Amino acid sequence: MKTDDLQKMQQNLQQMKHNLENMYRIEPEETTDYQDKSKGRHVAQKERNQIRHSTIAKIAREERIIVLITIAIVAFTCIFSTSIFAKTISENQVANTNTKNETQEKQNVEENQPEQTKDTPPILEKNENAIQLEEILLENVSVLKSKEYAEEQRPIPFEITYNENPNLPEGEEAVNKQGIEGKQQVKVIKSYENDVLVGEDILETIIIENPAPQIVDKGTSKFLSNNQVHLGDTMYVTQEVKLMDKANHSANEIKSILKSLDVTLKELQGESWCKVEYDGIEGYIESKNLTSSKVAPQILEANRVQKIKMTLQEDMPLNQSTNLTLEDYEKILSGNSADKNHIIEQNAEVFYHMDKEYQLNGVFLAAMAIHESGWATSTISKDKKNLFGYGAYDNSPYESSFSFETYAEGIELLAKVLVKYYINQAGTPIYENETAKGSYYNGSTISGVNVRYASDTQWHEKVYKYMKYLYERL
Repeated sequence: MKTDDLQKMQQNLQQMKHNLENMYRIEPEETTDYQDKSKGRHVAQKERNQIRHSTIAKIAREERIIVLITIAIVAFTCIFSTSIFAKTISENQVANTNTKNETQEKQNVEENQPEQTKDTPPILEKNENAIQLEEILLENVSVLKSKEYAEEQRPIPFEITYNENPNLPEGEEAVNKQGIEGKQQVKVIKSYENDVLVGEDILETIIIENPAPQIVDKGTSKFLSNNQVHLGDTMYVTQEVKLMDKANHSANEIKSILKSLDVTLKELQGESWCKVEYDGIEGYIESKNLTSSKVAPQILEANRVQKIKMTLQEDMPLNQSTNLTLEDYEKILSGNSADKNHIIEQNAEVFYHMDKEYQLNGVFLAAMAIHESGWATSTISKDKKNLFGYGAYDNSPYESSFSFETYAEGIELLAKVLVKYYINQAGTPIYENETAKGSYYNGSTISGVNVRYASDTQWHEKVYKYMKYLYERL
């Protein structure tokens, strides 16, 4: 307990004692020189004095109780504070010294002041440093403090260094070399409160193994960033370009690359040229002529169509599917002005199914129908729904040609005939677990079919012309 607190408490007790003594002083009864006062007035005065004495006695008893309670509290506080003081004496030496100085100064001031008269009640001073028992109990009883000495091995964090990399997209980072943590032996004193680590003092540190820095590449390429690609990704040419053997305009041309075709990005030559691989050949293309599917999603469809167009050749094999979709067939066989009755257009789905079911170039089949029927305007095609004039002989074409219930029936029959007899070698597996007869096989090309199918030696050129027309409509 602080000295100021004890002195102030003693002053409070002195004041309470002084008040109690005053209460015990009974004022003398009032007297009067007037002998003619009535007996009734004297009785009334006596009753008032009795009431006053009874009240003072009651207050005195209450004051005694208060004094006893106060003495008990002071005794308990002194005993409890003494134990606390003994426990915290080392931590409060400086505070006690300051308190003693303040107390001495206060006593000097009080000695210089005039003594209070007996009739003047003592001046009570407000106790600004009253003891807070609850705070002291919580601070010293609920918190269990302890210290521990330890020797342990701890990691040493590695540093991170950055290098600019022109082959990475701008703003992107990639770990070039992984960092390695070091090791150190540490002697330490740990401080705990209620078994929770609140601090530590490092006594000694011995490095066992030094850390290795982590190296991070930081990209600087705007071209890669703008196209959202990395080296090794697929890119697409935006127009027909020349693949060069060096990264300049005066270099030699290696190969021509058609619009929308894809290349593999190999290297960057600054921001203006890229090294790419196309069809197994490496060369250089200007960066401005390349794009990606992330930036231009429509390039994927254009790439697919371009690759299909590239398969079109006079000597192309006809015993393979074109890989065209139904939408592709509807597109190339619709809206042709020569198809006045829309017969070819209405059978676009049939030609598509022949392509898929019989592994037959459906565009070739459609080109044959267009050529033989004159866009379904011939008499045989209109009367007999026979777009190919199938079965006709030169001396009696109309009479000898086959008749069909639907155009689809005639289209499917010719597809089977071509697969079984004309475009596949004997023994080749075909539709419905059958094998090809190859009776009229002279190769799987248009010119090969021409040998045994048509007497017109230019027939294959005429059919190919329609094939090219339809492919260009993709």
